[in-house]
Amino acid sequence: MLVKSVCFVVRCRLILCGNGNETALNFAFQTRHLREEMITDTSENIERLKQEICDVGHRLYQKGFAAGNDGNITVRLNDNRILCTPTWHSKGRLQPSDIVTIDMTGEHISGSKKRSSEALLHLAIYQACPKVNAVVHCHPPHATAFAFTHQILPRGISPEIEMFLGDVRITPYQTPGTAAFASSIVPYLSSANALILANHGTVSYAQHLEQAYWWTEVLDAYCRTLILAKSLGPLQPISAEQLDELQRLKARWADQTL
Repeated sequence: MLVKSVCFVVRCRLILCGNGNETALNFAFQTRHLREEMITDTSENIERLKQEICDVGHRLYQKGFAAGNDGNITVRLNDNRILCTPTWHSKGRLQPSDIVTIDMTGEHISGSKKRSSEALLHLAIYQACPKVNAVVHCHPPHATAFAFTHQILPRGISPEIEMFLGDVRITPYQTPGTAAFASSIVPYLSSANALILANHGTVSYAQHLEQAYWWTEVLDAYCRTLILAKSLGPLQPISAEQLDELQRLKARWADQTL
């Protein structure tokens, strides 16, 4: 049995919260005092989670974050069972029957299809971050542009990003699907709830799937806005004193939601 909070939290290890656009900020206020939801791996809950994975896959495809058979999604059921999207399958056409179950070593447990070839990336996150229950990997175009150019995301520009996204790093390139690829991201996980994977795409992680999807969406929106802003002129940072105030607010919200 796992506890999956419907509240936002602000850490994975140290940080398990993410980004922020206006919607995410409002959602944080609206959900601070909601009850925690007990998630068990009953057949009814498994089918519901499979449908949620499909819904998120469809949204990734519709937004252009997962072309062709790009991207993969997982949800943790318990300490040794993970729901995973299959390999070579469009996220825009996912059905619950397509979702497979694997263990924490990546071995197949159930389902008629093969797991995603990048499942090891997800498993590395689950092993490093016990509070994470969902992982989304895809190739959102604006964030991936930063991945291709290795341009570091600037800090101190957006209050919502500072509050909810954290310090998004660009991880070193490794061949996708390999154990080296999976292990390469581990040192960066505690800095934020999303990472940019050099020359590849993004990965986001959270206590529940909707939240992990949001981090992907907001990360790409931030990257898109940065590209637009730079075309108008130099970025104007928030002052150090104002950043300190945001960090105090972030710490206060963490105490209230954990």
